[in-house]
Amino acid sequence: MDYTIRTILYATDLGPHGPDVFNHAFSLAKQYSAKIHIIHALEPMSDYAQSLVETLVPPDTLKTLHQTGIVQVNQEMHRRLEKFCEEHLHPEAETVVADMRVVAGHPVEVIIDEAKRINADLIVLGSHGQTALGEMFMGSVAHKVLIKARHPGIPVFLVPIDRV
Repeated sequence: MDYTIRTILYATDLGPHGPDVFNHAFSLAKQYSAKIHIIHALEPMSDYAQSLVETLVPPDTLKTLHQTGIVQVNQEMHRRLEKFCEEHLHPEAETVVADMRVVAGHPVEVIIDEAKRINADLIVLGSHGQTALGEMFMGSVAHKVLIKARHPGIPVFLVPIDRV
């Protein structure tokens, strides 16, 4: 079995600890001469929010808003991701970053699907290190990715962000 790391998927929520988590991915990429693919998941509106909007906005207007809104939100998230990278990432990041993507969907599914798409050797993401009870009630993207990544056999590197 080959344990070489060539492709790393770094998942970010663009939060304040993102650069610290990225630095772990960056160090691994430099050590293994790997490339990093950066992903940010753009979560859909909750069912309640969607229902509220559909109740208050006429169907024709809603369709137009939906079509133009998706494009605008995607453009804004790409702008934010680029700004995040420019302002917070290691100065040599461009030497290892292969691409940056914003994908609409639930974060766990987006991360796993993207890892499969790029044939990732490793997923790197931050973890708040919630207790088991906290994860049971609130859930944890990191915990769910860890569980779901087992099936395709993709190793997950969790960076405890409460210690960074």
